[in-house]
Amino acid sequence: MGLKMRVVELECADPVELGRFWSAVLEAPVGPGADGVRIAPEGETALSLYLVEQRGVDRARSGTRLWLNPVEGALEEEVARLTGLGATVVERRWTNRSCGFAVVVLADPEGNEFCVDSSDREVADAVHRFEDEADDLDGLGPEPEATAVVRIEAS
Repeated sequence: MGLKMRVVELECADPVELGRFWSAVLEAPVGPGADGVRIAPEGETALSLYLVEQRGVDRARSGTRLWLNPVEGALEEEVARLTGLGATVVERRWTNRSCGFAVVVLADPEGNEFCVDSSDREVADAVHRFEDEADDLDGLGPEPEATAVVRIEAS
C-alpha cells in the first residue's frame, strides 16, 4: 500500500486568469476541471496544479489541499491507516455515485486539510465491471441511503 500525490489544489479569486499565469510559469496548457482549471506539466500521470474558485466563508479551511490517491488497497483502508496516524475525517463525498467512487477530506494534526480518493485498483475494478457485458453491476455504487456530502462535526 502507498500513496501517490496527484494534485495540489489552490483556491483563488479567478481560476481562469490565474491559470494563464501558472500555464506560462509551468509551460503547460490549461485544461478544464470539474470545478476549476487544471495544469498538468507532464501529462495525466504527473503531479498537477488545480485551481478552483474560492469557496464561501461558511467554513474555515486552507486554500491549498493535497490530493492523494491510493495505488493499491482501498480508499477506506487508507483512511483507517491515516486516522490511525492522527488525521481526522472532515467530510466524505461521492465523486461518481454510480461507480461508488468517493473522496474523503481529512485534516492533519495541525488542521491542514487534504483529500484521499478511490484507489487506482478500485477505479480499475469498476472500469472492468462496466466493460464486462455479463456483469449486472450489482453492488457497484454506494449504499442507497448514502448522501452526496457527509460533513463530520468536530467533537
